[in-house]
Amino acid sequence: MSGFTVNGAGIDDADIEDAPEPAAQLAALFWRWWAGNKIDSQQITLYRRALRDGKSYIIVDWDEKKGMPRFTLHSLDAGDVEPGIMLHHDPEDHNRILYATRYFYTFDPLNPGRTGVQRKTIYLPGEIRKYIQGKAGQWETYMDSGDLSWPLSWVDAQGAPLGIPVIEFENPGGSEMAGIIGLQNALNKTWLDLIAAADTSGFPLIAIEYTTEGGFNPIADDANIEGDDELHISPARIIQVDNARVHRLEAANLQPMIETKEAFVQAIAGVSRIPVYYLQPVGGAEVPSGEALKQLESGLVKRVQERQLVFGQAWADAMEIAYNIAKTFGAGLPEVDPLNIQAQWTDANVRNELQQAQVAEAYKRLGVPDDVVWTTLGFTPTDIAGFKGQARREEAVTVAAIAGELRRAGLAAQRPADSTPPVQQNGGTQ
Repeated sequence: MSGFTVNGAGIDDADIEDAPEPAAQLAALFWRWWAGNKIDSQQITLYRRALRDGKSYIIVDWDEKKGMPRFTLHSLDAGDVEPGIMLHHDPEDHNRILYATRYFYTFDPLNPGRTGVQRKTIYLPGEIRKYIQGKAGQWETYMDSGDLSWPLSWVDAQGAPLGIPVIEFENPGGSEMAGIIGLQNALNKTWLDLIAAADTSGFPLIAIEYTTEGGFNPIADDANIEGDDELHISPARIIQVDNARVHRLEAANLQPMIETKEAFVQAIAGVSRIPVYYLQPVGGAEVPSGEALKQLESGLVKRVQERQLVFGQAWADAMEIAYNIAKTFGAGLPEVDPLNIQAQWTDANVRNELQQAQVAEAYKRLGVPDDVVWTTLGFTPTDIAGFKGQARREEAVTVAAIAGELRRAGLAAQRPADSTPPVQQNGGTQ
């Protein structure tokens, strides 16, 4: 993800105070929180967990030291009492979350006796309840250092609930891996069989078939080998045996096993809807490019765009909770009402740099704002903010130069008509 817009206003600069309106100020503030929590890199882990497990989570709270909301990533979907997070939905309205529960175990390397104790935290819209498991297995109320009450109040200055600070990033359709685990296991098994077959029958062998009694005597001890008990075979060496026939066993045809392996790859590509060239090496003319690549990746791009919609709404919910938390525990936030947050994503389509440049040039001729033109070219909000800052600095220099010229022109106009400027002569004035 590349940024946020608030009520249609995007980030204007890294400096909130320079933003022209409250909505743009808030968008810039969101981006500052984003950078302060290092989410630019952590979001990769967040999305991969959602794709792998079907769900991942973020818990939003207040970081007193940094003076901003804190976003903490969680991956595990809890069982009844297993570590992880569980959302409890209204049985009559699945979209309405009643409360969230987080199970975890304590870890204190300096006090081993306190390690491995199970904890439970329940997040309700207006309060937070903490529990610890007693020795008999029962849940007991618990207060961490710094907690002022039990349960913790989770309301704003007017007493309104701040909301459940647990945000779910749910992958549409669940885990991307669930449907291909069986096929992947079969592919792994086929690879092992192919390697074993290559080891045992992938090379030609020399066979000696005895027609009567005879042959090599059994060797009881490798350290006591008589000359006649060994058979040395090497290139250009003549093999001479008695009462036997020497013939060559050709290498086995491994192509059917190779085709079986490729069939499993094709099946995985079909089930996962991932282009097959992502799953096996390609080269030469087989490498798709241009319009062919765009067509082949259209299904994958569509899936990415669907997840951008779902994950974008989750980010909007997370930022709305963070905004409410910051207004309660922080100070100086711009008031924006009603609040409409949208996530900005980088383009999921395969980019054609020349085509994008031509589109941007057409936009420029039509008078489309520079922000749209820059976004079309793939520049990030940080890049765009830098462009605007540079433009403002250049404009300030130009305005200062014009103002200087006008000031000098004004001084010249104020001189009396009969006055003449002094003439420099022989190092002096007259």
